[in-house]
Amino acid sequence: MFLKALITTATMFLSCSPVANESAVVNQKTAVVQKLSVLSATETDWIGGVQGVRGKIYTIRIKSTLKQKATFSALEMNGEKIPVTALLKNNIYTVTARTTNPNPQPDAGSAPGSTEISPAKSGVLSYTEGTSKTVKKLVISKFTPVENVLKNGDEPVQ
Repeated sequence: MFLKALITTATMFLSCSPVANESAVVNQKTAVVQKLSVLSATETDWIGGVQGVRGKIYTIRIKSTLKQKATFSALEMNGEKIPVTALLKNNIYTVTARTTNPNPQPDAGSAPGSTEISPAKSGVLSYTEGTSKTVKKLVISKFTPVENVLKNGDEPVQ
C-alpha cells in the first residue's frame, strides 16, 4: 500500500513538472500530421487549333488524410483565380487548372510566338472540407515545367 501511494505521488509530481509538460507539448506538436500534402505540381503549355490560342495546364497531385472529402474551388496565381477540377483516387487528389491567353492580333513587326508566359513560381489552392463553409488555403510553393510531348510525330495545329 505504501509503495502504491509513493508511485502515485511520484507520478503526480512528474506530471506537474515543467519538463514533463514541455515534452508532452512537443509530442503533441509532432503528432499533428499534415492533412494535405503536395506530391507534385506541374505546368504544361498547350497550343490550340487556332493560331495564337494557347495557355497553361496546372496539375497538382495531393495526398489526403482528411476524414471528410475536400472540395477544391480555385487556384490563385499572380492575383488571378483559376477554376479547377479535381479527381479523387486512393486518397490522392489530382487537381487541374487550365488557363487561356487572350488571342492577340499579331503585330506586323513581332515575331510569331512572342506571347510567351513566364513559368509559374507559386500558387494558392482554395478548398473546403466536407460540408464546412470555411475556405482553407494550400500553398503550392513551386510548379515544375513539363514539356508537352506530341505522339506519333504529330505537329501542333497552327
